[in-house]
Amino acid sequence: MKWSFKIGSIFGIPIRVHFTFILLLIFIGISGGREDFLRGIQGVIFVIAIFGCVIIHEIAHSSLARYFGINVKEMVLLPIGGVSQIEELPKDPKKEIIISIAGPFVSFFFAFIFYIVAKGPFLIKENAILYSRSFWMRLFWINLILGIFNLIPAFPMDGGRVLRSLFALRLNYLKATKIAVGVGQFIAILLFFFGIFYNLWLALIAMFIYIGAETEEKTTELKATISHVPVKKAMIENIDTLKPSDTLKEVIHKSYHSLQKDFPVVERGKVVGLILHDKILSLLHNYSEDTKVEEVMLKNFISVNEKDLLDSAFKKMNESEISTLVVLDKEKLKGLISFEQIGKYHMLSSISR
Repeated sequence: MKWSFKIGSIFGIPIRVHFTFILLLIFIGISGGREDFLRGIQGVIFVIAIFGCVIIHEIAHSSLARYFGINVKEMVLLPIGGVSQIEELPKDPKKEIIISIAGPFVSFFFAFIFYIVAKGPFLIKENAILYSRSFWMRLFWINLILGIFNLIPAFPMDGGRVLRSLFALRLNYLKATKIAVGVGQFIAILLFFFGIFYNLWLALIAMFIYIGAETEEKTTELKATISHVPVKKAMIENIDTLKPSDTLKEVIHKSYHSLQKDFPVVERGKVVGLILHDKILSLLHNYSEDTKVEEVMLKNFISVNEKDLLDSAFKKMNESEISTLVVLDKEKLKGLISFEQIGKYHMLSSISR
């Protein structure tokens, strides 16, 4: 995710922090003012404790996903919570139910532990940060609310995924998603109007739920559209190429006079590199126009066969974070496939249906 940096990894899963989370910590730290610096420090420690619980909540999802053979790309900490970027959900609805309920189960477990600590005979210094009963009681309520909130049957909450999986036991995946999205958006609308009158924060959360549900539906529709379609049907076939000896000046010229955005670099009939559109500007900032293409081209490009399925190409793009793949047939260049082309194919297919 953009604007985030890695702070470590757990069980091989990278954990990244979005810069807005750091801003949140700074804001809480200074919110107490100079005369109440200790209260600001307490607030920061409390927020860190909350996000520690959120990380463990997400680890529960991620660990089970990996157990079922699904790759977890990373976990990102945001001001609104944690996000586990699971590349592909299991096709078996029962496995999705197990993965989804793992997070709330962990949150309820932590709520129970914090309640025992807060009510037990262990805390004797009411004014100290970690010895305060109120500190642990607040963590109890946060985890209890986090668990309950995630069981709301609306995307992108865990409860929405459980609801979709229950429908998917009897219906196809796309239809089950549409029904679950409809239920979730109805709940989001109710929460929004309730929040308008009683709690604006709840209204903002309702908007997040509504948009998240819509995103889930679009993503599922896209995957359903491209799941059985070969790359050949969506790739760009008539493409311009570059030679390793060409210069960046010639790359600019081709970009100006063509609708094509990315350019394969071909030598003796074999693709040896790729110049990506989103890298051209940075290349011009760092190199002169006389720089040869072979010095700056992407050499570790990713390729697919024209008979491969689009969802396979889509997955490779996400895994490699490269927006365009070279389409080959026995090392012979056949075309290019990109996120943009897949989106265009999905849009036109939806209109024609």
